[in-house]
Amino acid sequence: HAAAALGVPAIAALEFGVAGGNGLLALERAAAAAKELSGTEVEIFGFDTGTGMPPPSDPRDAPWLIEPSYFEMDEAALRARLNGSRLILGDVAETVTDWSGSGHAPIGFIAFDLDYYSSTMQAFRALDGDAERLLPRVPCYFDDLFGYGWTDFTGERAAIAEFNEAH
Repeated sequence: HAAAALGVPAIAALEFGVAGGNGLLALERAAAAAKELSGTEVEIFGFDTGTGMPPPSDPRDAPWLIEPSYFEMDEAALRARLNGSRLILGDVAETVTDWSGSGHAPIGFIAFDLDYYSSTMQAFRALDGDAERLLPRVPCYFDDLFGYGWTDFTGERAAIAEFNEAH
């Protein structure tokens, strides 16, 4: 509705941490409803390594919780289920930078499901740069905020606090 009110014909919806793809499929259903209700096109982009969790690079990644390669993607099976979402595979530190300069529609939504502090900090770079690349408000969903091992000092919550302090 915000995009339609601003005269923006299309937005980008991002998911960081795709794994099996259920989140991308849910975004596709939501995008179809948004188009029907407001006329706004929604371009969906899913970012993932494709090979599961990378090795942790920071103690705030809570390396005692998640083993490298957890959440490995079956790329062929996922691509067969998708209806227009685009997968962007590789290290988020590299892929988000490349994607950000690609001339995409303004970002209107981001789902973060990267678990790690370090990966979430890299994904936040999607919000940096020219304001025209974003709607005035970008709702963000974070999957791993509470539960065993996640505290104010680990994972996504630590990344959110650091990002907010810097911005």
